[in-house]
Amino acid sequence: MKRTLMILVMLLLCVTGNSQRIAVLDFNAGVGVSQADVDGLSAIFNTYFSPRGYTLVERTQIDKAIDEQNFQRGKFTESQMVRIGQILNVSNVVVGDVNIVAGQYNVDVRVVNVQSGTIQATEGATWTSGTSYRNMMKSIAEKLANKIAINPQPSPSSGSVSSAKMINGHEYVDLGLSVKWATCNVGASKPEDYGNYYAWGETGTKSSYTGDNSKTYGKRMYDIKGNLQYDAARANWGGTWRLPTEVELEELNNKCTWKWTAQNGVKGYKVTGPNGNSIFLPAAGYRNGSSLYYAGENGYFWSSTSYESNSFGACRLYFGSSKLYVYSNGRGYGQSVRPVSE
Repeated sequence: MKRTLMILVMLLLCVTGNSQRIAVLDFNAGVGVSQADVDGLSAIFNTYFSPRGYTLVERTQIDKAIDEQNFQRGKFTESQMVRIGQILNVSNVVVGDVNIVAGQYNVDVRVVNVQSGTIQATEGATWTSGTSYRNMMKSIAEKLANKIAINPQPSPSSGSVSSAKMINGHEYVDLGLSVKWATCNVGASKPEDYGNYYAWGETGTKSSYTGDNSKTYGKRMYDIKGNLQYDAARANWGGTWRLPTEVELEELNNKCTWKWTAQNGVKGYKVTGPNGNSIFLPAAGYRNGSSLYYAGENGYFWSSTSYESNSFGACRLYFGSSKLYVYSNGRGYGQSVRPVSE
């Protein structure tokens, strides 16, 4: 009887729409925490976990798959997670571990690709007694959902990012150029967000430029010609992500169509490549110390290329509603970072 039910479930699961399917499994109870407490945290996570482009598998279907395999809930091995995902006909499964260390709750959640068995994205948090665990679980769920989100295919006139895919948990668009361009700035969760601001050579995960980049220069993150070898894009996103070179900014400038527009109320440029795909670059302005200038009017985006005739300068992309240049700027200003990858 159980086998018949499982066959029927699998047949139903095969009839899906365009979205991928994902299953959230019971979190594992680790050191110093009961399974009952962990189940409560899992339930809160499920309430807020809604990755764009995915269909969540219902809890009853997951329970049937676990019972069929006689697996112990909350104690899944990596191979068991993959097996459950295969039975449910999903592309990814989500599992978490909860431990109490030195009086602090530690939650670590990961997304596992069912086909390859590899980890696609991770997110975690630590909090102490008195902190709102609901808010923390909500934050974990939303951040992880953003990392694996799949953009729908918008119409060419929508002004949205088109044909987005993923590298190391971050979306990119192939514009038909020599490199792939990220859909968001470093520190942003969607294309129109301003994100973080960095001086040339800074790599820290800051929301604003502090005015002190002497320590980053001291780490020699650039080569003998002064070009960056380890930048804010690579430091924060990892994998093959990096800052674009001056040549790649010029390519974006010269080979794409630029349209000044507003996306969700944020002004900037819709940049359309030779193949018809597009990204959005917000006019995020720049920071000098604690002050933000020209937000909503101009955009300033770093390259990894130093300025040969000025040891204090580096190349950047600069634009406004009626201007678009790639030229040098002082390295000490806090500007946007839009990563690229091969």
